Parts: sequence; C-alpha cells; structure tokens
Amino acid sequence: MARTRRCRTPLVMLFAAIVVLSALLSDWSSASADTYTVQAGDTLSEIALCLNVEESVLLALNRDISSADNIFVGQHLEIPANTQHPSSECAQAATQSYTRVYHRPSPQVEERNVSDGCLHFVASGETLSEIADVYGVDLATMLERNPAANPHLLFPNQALVVPCDSETYAPAVSSEPGQQALTAGLTSSSSREPRLSTVDYVVQSGDGLLLIAERHGVTLEQLLEYNNLSQDSLLHPGEIIQIPIPDHLAPALDPAEAWGLVTGTYVVRSGDSASEIASRYGISTLDLAQLNSSVTLDIIIPGQVLVVPWTGLAPDAPPGTAPAVEARRRSYQVQAGDTFQSIAERHGMTKAELRELNPGRPSDLVVVGQSLYLPGVIAPPIVSEERTLGETDLPQYAAAALGVTPYTLLANHSWLEPDQWVSAGTIWRLPKREGLLVTVRPGDTLQEIANRHGVEMSLILSDSAYGVDDPNALVIGQEIIVPLPMPRFVWPAQGELTDPFGQCRSWDCTYRHKGLDVALDYYAPIVAVADGLVTFVGGDPMFGLGWYVEVDHGDGWRTVYAHLVEFGVAQGQYVSQGQIVGYNGSSGYSTGPHLHLEVRHHDWYVDPLVVLP
Repeated sequence: MARTRRCRTPLVMLFAAIVVLSALLSDWSSASADTYTVQAGDTLSEIALCLNVEESVLLALNRDISSADNIFVGQHLEIPANTQHPSSECAQAATQSYTRVYHRPSPQVEERNVSDGCLHFVASGETLSEIADVYGVDLATMLERNPAANPHLLFPNQALVVPCDSETYAPAVSSEPGQQALTAGLTSSSSREPRLSTVDYVVQSGDGLLLIAERHGVTLEQLLEYNNLSQDSLLHPGEIIQIPIPDHLAPALDPAEAWGLVTGTYVVRSGDSASEIASRYGISTLDLAQLNSSVTLDIIIPGQVLVVPWTGLAPDAPPGTAPAVEARRRSYQVQAGDTFQSIAERHGMTKAELRELNPGRPSDLVVVGQSLYLPGVIAPPIVSEERTLGETDLPQYAAAALGVTPYTLLANHSWLEPDQWVSAGTIWRLPKREGLLVTVRPGDTLQEIANRHGVEMSLILSDSAYGVDDPNALVIGQEIIVPLPMPRFVWPAQGELTDPFGQCRSWDCTYRHKGLDVALDYYAPIVAVADGLVTFVGGDPMFGLGWYVEVDHGDGWRTVYAHLVEFGVAQGQYVSQGQIVGYNGSSGYSTGPHLHLEVRHHDWYVDPLVVLP
C-alpha cells in the first residue's frame, strides 16, 4: 500500500500542475487584450524581460511564432494586458516632444524636447554605465535624470534623458529611397575616438545582407558588426538596419561641426604661448588644457607637440610670413557635398594616391574649405621679358625707347651709369611692370622682401601682375616685382599727339624735347593727372614754357603743364586728380595752341606715354 501511494502521489501532482498551468495560460490568454509592435533591434527575450514575464508565456500567446528567433520588425505580438507596456512606462517620456541625438549605437532616433537634456535611445547591448561614460556623466547623475530606469535592465529603443548641447547634433541629410536620416555619428567630445557616420536603411523585399553591403560600398563584416547581426540572421521587409558610412564616403563637414570631432597635433614654435595657440584654433585655453591634460601649458618649449582640434583647415599664418617653398603644389578646396572618394575620382586618382599626397590626416573625413594637395605643381608667373634697344642712346632716352622709366632700366642693371651711352642692339631683361625684379631666395618671406626694399607689402599685393597672388605661397627662384611707387595717372586732356618725348631739337641732339605735345583748342581745360600740391604757378609769356603750372605728386613724381593762357589754381593749393589747373594757350616759345606736358621722376625726365594709361 505504501509503495502504491508513493507511485500515485507524483502522478496526482503532475496532473494537478498541468491543470494549474492550463488555467494560468487560459487566464493569460483571456486577459490578453493588448499588443506590442516589434521594433528594430528587439529580441523576444528582451521583450519578455521588459514585460517581466517568461519567454514561454509570449510563445504560448503567439502560436504563429515557431521559435524565439522568428520575429520581425512591424510584427504585432499579443502580450498580457496587466503587464508594463514596453512602449510606454518602460520607454518613459513617450509623450514628451524630442530633440535629435546622433550617436552610432542608436538604432532609432526621434526628436523630443526635454527640459533638462536630450533623449538617447538605447541600442542593443548597451549598459547604463556605458551610456553615462559616452556623455561624460556618472551613473548617479543618469539615475537621477531617469528615476524610472532599472540600471540592471535596459532594452533596445528605451529612451533615456542625457545631457546635451547644440554642438552634439548634426543636421539630417536626405538620402536615396530606402534610406533615412544620415547621422554625423561622431562624438562631440575631443577626448573620444571618432566613429563612422551611419545611415538608417529600410529593408526592401528581396534584400539580403551581402546585397545591402555591396550596394552601399561597405563590407559584410562592417554591416554585421554595426547591427549586432550574424550571417545567419533573417531580414524582414520594413526592418531598419544601420549602414556604416566609411570616412571616405562621408559628406564634407562644416568647420564649426568638425573641430570637436577629431584631433590633430601642433608643433610649438618659438614665441608661441598657450593662449595664442588656443586662439589660433578658435578654442579657449581651458579647452586646450583639457586636450593636453598631461602637459603644463604655463611652460611650453619650441618643438613640443600639443594636441589641437582638427578641422582639416590649417591655421592661417599672418600674410607674408610663410617662408618660400621649393615648389608650389596644386591643390583643391573642398566644397559642400564633396567626399574624399569623389574628390579623388574627379581628379583621376585612387583614394590611396590622394592619401599619399596628403599625409598626416587623422582620417578620410574632409571639411568644407579644406585644401587637399593634387598631383603636379603650379609654375610661378613670368613677370619679365627681353627687349632690344634700336638706337644708341643715353639711359634716360633709351628707357623711353624700351618702354620703361629710367628708374626701372637703371635699377635692374646696377652696372649702368645715368650718363653712360647704351649701344644699339643690346638685349635687356626688364620687368613687365615698372619696378625692381627680385629673385626669391630660400627662407625669404614676402614681408622680409618688402622690408628689404623699403616698400609696403600691400603695394606688391596690389596687382597680381607683380607676381604674387598668395602672400604665403612664394617659390624659391621665382621672380617678383617690387613695384615703383607711382600715382595712377590720367590724361590731362584729349587731343592729337604732335611732338613725341626725346625728339632731337638740335643737330647734335644735345637738346631734346623733354615732354609730350598735345594739340588743343584755345581755352581747352587742362586737368591734373593725379592728386598733388601745386608748387609753381607763373612763367614768362614770351619765352620757353610760357605760363605753366607745376604739381608735386609725392614719391619724387612731378608734372608740368606749359603754354597756358590762364591759370586755374594758385601756388600752394592742393589739387585732386581731374581738377582744372589751367586753360590751353600758346604762351612762351610756341608755334600754335598746344599743351606741353612733362613728367619728372626725381632727376629724370620720363616719357609720359610710359606712365599714362
């Protein structure tokens, strides 16, 4: 009897358990009046954990699920009605408006305004402590901001309040069909490693993992890693997965967004200070100290290497301070929408070739405005030419025949004396503009060249014809012109040119015409060719130049307006270019009404045709 009782007791208990379980399942089923829609990244076990029920209960309520792995995005699961719903209380703050937070692990991102921060949507596998580290706060702060969160139980897409600022976000970028918002994917803290950009992709009918990877130019391994998938994972239409965007395919960043994402290095130079270096990179000294926590910035020495923000844009050196280089390399300035790969392809290169030309970059990210070197060099402009003298003459008149001022001829041929006869047929190398030809030497800067020759650097930069279009891009051996300071002249009147400059007025040519004659009507107005001070008004109506006016324009330049019939100015008066200085006549030694115009530079007479436009 005792043995019989021992055998029957387990059977009775088993039967009773089956009855109870059936009743329990019946109660779950009868009470189930709610559903949950599967989200990207969900697993059945995580849903069960959030609901605080067993996975077997969900399988019992959803008999169409053959296994725990057979769920897909958008699928509706029946869940017990008396459990916590994962899309409301578990997700917290579901009724709040939102702010977009860009962070690689987040499979879904929404926009909500949160009074004390932004929303981070939990990715599969993330822990609360890891999220706290990413945003630079401690675990206690995260729990204080998220009192309903269980630090030991997070689920994918759960919304957590995190600290944020405007520099943490990047704008959404529209993409091709099947793709959603492109996220910067790079952390805003300089102390964190950069991460690849990502784009959310909506799985289409017929898609496979390898096909999606090939279509977007990434490896299968990258696609699997970014989505915590295996090669055996099943995809369902409508499911959202993340496509990693390699740096070489990422659109060019705005400089304001780029500086906090990637860091570079700066080698301290003589005279540098921490505050000057920080200012050069657009950050505070405190920011620079945080980037170089192991360095005492109060004492920095030349050659020391500091960590600095990288924007792809080299800090601008003051104009004219960069030493001349061996060759000026061709470059391309990055435009909005460019990628590293598109730039390489546009210029007929591979990515590897473009990388080789531009070493020292922390990644293939590019920044709008950044310059990338291209193959080849830019030849310096040619600013000189050879001219042949037709007749033997003195330098003052030989210069006129060569089409330059006496200064330019003598300054570029230091062996030539002002009263030395110049032989016919001689070849002269002369600048294309008035001034001194200078050959750039190793170590030269534009500012040093300007100082050496006593001119303002701005004068050299005033016209690219002087050979400089970038004050920090001199090339060793190139020629530049140090301009002759001179006014920008205008014609004093419009008329027929009669006697030219330098014409012989005696049989032995010891007396020459030192100006230019212009035939004009009586009382035709004569204007100043440039601003200046009137230094003489007068003359003799019967001899020489007759009545004339002299104007001093500065820098050794003077002009004379002769054979006037009436004056328009007084001695000591300041005149502006184009102002009437007198009226045309035929006073002095003259055969008829005309203007005799002289241009003088220091002790030389200059052919007016050389300096007039």
